Amino acid sequence: MESVRPDNTDPIPLRHSSHSMGTILIRFIGLLAVAVVVLALIWSR
Repeated sequence: MESVRPDNTDPIPLRHSSHSMGTILIRFIGLLAVAVVVLALIWSR
């Protein structure tokens, strides 16, 4: 079997994932906080 290699040996360019990662993290924390508040309201009744 032949090993298939790309023509250029440059490393794969990584997208600037810091901005999108931060946005995903903020959304996750926000949804987590909303879920905690809703559960606390349900539990307190």
